[in-house]
Amino acid sequence: MKAITGAVALAAALQLSGCASIVSDSSYSVSLQSSPERANYVVTNQRSGQRIAAGVTPAMISLPAKNGFFSGAKYQVTFEHEGFNSSSVPLNASMDGWYWGNIIFGGLLGILIVDPATGAMWKLDDQVLVGLEETPIVEPPLAPAAPVTPAPETPATEEKSAAAPPGDQVSANTVTGPAATH
Repeated sequence: MKAITGAVALAAALQLSGCASIVSDSSYSVSLQSSPERANYVVTNQRSGQRIAAGVTPAMISLPAKNGFFSGAKYQVTFEHEGFNSSSVPLNASMDGWYWGNIIFGGLLGILIVDPATGAMWKLDDQVLVGLEETPIVEPPLAPAAPVTPAPETPATEEKSAAAPPGDQVSANTVTGPAATH
């Protein structure tokens, strides 16, 4: 009789709980690592836009695997480091294989209520590792050379008078016109 009572109690306990909630967690420790280390990270809930966590790598953070009833969490992890391009990596919950154990162990209550309510039907990767690329150093273009200013040109009239033969030049002592002829 004790054996039957024990078996019934075990079956009832399994029916009242979900399989994944017995075996799995609803919150996961996630290791955030970057190359190079000491990168700043920000974890954002993609659905709500809420900032969940921030810090410097390497880091270990705890994140819930659910975002609501029958809804897995979706995060975006952004890494930034001086001298490197920033990088964003998605971290999305996936279905935990133990959830399907409800068919055998947890029953309908585990499938429809317990595991979805606790979030144990979801799992997260335990590590996010990103390699950041160096920001290329762009040399500023060379300054253009200073413009060469041409030597000042002499006016064209001076050039003609300098090139004319001496007999054609007019001097200040030369008088021309009717007064000059006596």
